[in-house]
Amino acid sequence: MIGNSVYMKNQIMDIKETFLKLTRHTYPHGYEHGLFDLLPQNLEMDEFGNLFIKIGQSDTMFTSHLDTATSANVPVNHVFEGDLIKTDGKSILGADDKAGVTIMLNMIEKEIPGLYYFFLGEEVGCVGSKKVAEKHKTQKLDYINKVVSFDRRGTDSVISFQASQRCCSDTFAQALAGELNKADTTFKYEKDPTGVYTDSAQFVSIYPECTNISVGYYSEHTFSERQDIEHLTKLAEAVTKVDWNGLPVERDPSKVEYDSWGYGWGSYGRASSRYSTYDDWDDYYGRSSTPKPKENRTHFHDTKYNYVSSYTTDYSTGEYTAVDIHALRLDDEREDIYDFLSQIELDYKTMIWNGVKLVVTYDDGRTTDATRNDLIEYLPQLDLGKVIESQDNEKLTNKLSKTYGYDQEYIGDW
Repeated sequence: MIGNSVYMKNQIMDIKETFLKLTRHTYPHGYEHGLFDLLPQNLEMDEFGNLFIKIGQSDTMFTSHLDTATSANVPVNHVFEGDLIKTDGKSILGADDKAGVTIMLNMIEKEIPGLYYFFLGEEVGCVGSKKVAEKHKTQKLDYINKVVSFDRRGTDSVISFQASQRCCSDTFAQALAGELNKADTTFKYEKDPTGVYTDSAQFVSIYPECTNISVGYYSEHTFSERQDIEHLTKLAEAVTKVDWNGLPVERDPSKVEYDSWGYGWGSYGRASSRYSTYDDWDDYYGRSSTPKPKENRTHFHDTKYNYVSSYTTDYSTGEYTAVDIHALRLDDEREDIYDFLSQIELDYKTMIWNGVKLVVTYDDGRTTDATRNDLIEYLPQLDLGKVIESQDNEKLTNKLSKTYGYDQEYIGDW
């Protein structure tokens, strides 16, 4: 069990107040323990540091994550605009995923049957859930058929594909959407195949129905992040009315199915505005049999898009292995690649760029691919390290210009 807690069993939870307490500070991976005093006293800690509790008999695992998508361990100043909760623009909010944590705390308080998992390190590669999933591959929980994450932007998604791989059956997604919409008539949940990646995706090869549900936040990973607190309050109540055990189970977890249109990874002309993180391309293409190299993750504030971005590089080679960038920067990169392919007069049918890997398909069905590292030689603007250098130089230029009146040309030669 975890330590002292301000959480009191059998109280009537105030969803807004709980959310505000959980988001009054940021909690980067490694600092999640700062939240423990705000959680129930009876949560248990697994061997990996994740927190969990099992209530009653249920075939559903519910998940959310405790870490915040930032390297800054700072207080949060809340700003209120009607039903929206934001920050003063000096930090991210952390609604991703304190909204999901709030929902699960309410379910636990109302003793809704289920296995509840609060994972560590989702924002840095699903650290906690990966370790649990690896254990479950050999020590499967026979009573679990469903894994439901509360960690999706917007207000209407029940995710059926994550990183273009099917995670739950259409039948399950539609049934769950129907249950939510029945519980609150203002809801318009529907099956959504454009999921990116969160903790439930780790269990796709183990348990049949794995999904992610919209919890009402927007602009996650940015200083403009905001939470629709009215939607969160309604959803927290709606999920307590769902017949979780009665939801259909159809998908065979031993079978892999991809969305040929590449939802969530930016196939040409579709779903280009639904990007978030791109940390597990290996899981999309299949894991290598060789040990994964040690990697270094760098966070930076992308001033052009006001987004807390990050990229991961291989320690030994310096090559990019994962990126988390704003949707608009990804769109700009895609346009640069389109222009490049046009310049070399490459005749192709479709092009998919996910920020790490480019896959080109031709009319005869053949495909070729290239990594970000391959493309940097031709498109140096894809080097995110150079983006940081450029931003730093711009800051220096502005500072010296204001202080001493130096111009850009002089500073460039200095």
